[in-house]
Amino acid sequence: MNTNRREFLRAASALSAAAALMPIARADETGASPRHYRAAVIGRTGGGDYGHGYDQVFNDLANVSVEAVADPDPEGRQRAAARSGAKQQFADYRTMLREVKPDLVSIAPRQPDCHREMALASIEVCRGVFMEKPFTETVEDADAILEAARARGVPIHVAHNRRYTAEFVQAKALLDQGLIGQVRQVEIHGKQDARVGGEDLMVLGVHDFDLMRFYFGDPLWCQASVTQDGRPITRADVGRGREPILIAGSTIHALFAFPSDLMLHWSSVKRDDGWNTSVGGREKWAIEILGTKGILAYQSAVGFVWLDSPFFAHKDQAPVWKPAPEPANWTWPEHARHPIKGLIRAIETGSPALSSGEDGRWTIEMVAAVYESERTRSRVPFPLADRTNPLMRF
Repeated sequence: MNTNRREFLRAASALSAAAALMPIARADETGASPRHYRAAVIGRTGGGDYGHGYDQVFNDLANVSVEAVADPDPEGRQRAAARSGAKQQFADYRTMLREVKPDLVSIAPRQPDCHREMALASIEVCRGVFMEKPFTETVEDADAILEAARARGVPIHVAHNRRYTAEFVQAKALLDQGLIGQVRQVEIHGKQDARVGGEDLMVLGVHDFDLMRFYFGDPLWCQASVTQDGRPITRADVGRGREPILIAGSTIHALFAFPSDLMLHWSSVKRDDGWNTSVGGREKWAIEILGTKGILAYQSAVGFVWLDSPFFAHKDQAPVWKPAPEPANWTWPEHARHPIKGLIRAIETGSPALSSGEDGRWTIEMVAAVYESERTRSRVPFPLADRTNPLMRF
């Protein structure tokens, strides 16, 4: 997929919209008409807005109607209502939830400081929640949401969209089928733009962490270095980023251990030579998955390519990178192509959502482990024993 991040998001949105045109079958597959679901959207113009267009996540689904949208900003609320086709508008989301009692709720703001309160209120009335990433600011908030969701049997889908984007799902199939042999190491390079370091970790790194868990399972431990202008971070370096999330550090190197002796290195590096500005119009976000027989790599604006050799350098001839092939005998179930179709399937069958609340919590816990490792100068095992925010304990 020859796209940059914005084009990737537009492509993913278009894919989801196309998939949405196909009706969702009932869990019992009897052929009966699917159940109708009443949906509502929570946004916050000027404070995370509607994320990556998640006021429209229910659009074009034949068995979902958008009953209402809530936003304290009148103009933003009207625009969202027009985009989503919402029948009613509310200034306060609590009032909307109480009066509408929707089956499905989209918690759309990109900034996560409000996610805990919005999720807890939604779980009280609805059957399923869709939530923009980052899932929460802290592990504590994630724990509170999941405890409430489990108590009421409400599945949560977190918007880690690579789990339902074709090329990333196909890459998992290729890895599972042994295209590059046994995976031995993974290198992930963060976006490393103006949000380099801590903000890159929280805003974009959570996508990377979710993808790696999707591919390789749960991490075992983390060891990390977080520095500010070349020195270890201190409490004075903790603050809000350009997106108002609590972060620290201008350069981060994080090592995660996964099962089968697989190591993942995630990095976001600040330099003073122009590295953190655009280089030839290409983003720096990249993934290199090194196997015993080959290498599968992803570069933003390039897509997935592979090398039929475990070595980057060759003495006699230059290595030839090829587009990633199609997986053999690959199938992609309809419910796995769209977040709301997956969420409805989770409601109707009790199966996990495509990117569940538990998956969302893992991403926040991996971020917290990076800071906890730097704070304690040690290897930090999962699950984290201390669930409080390590940035507040420096």
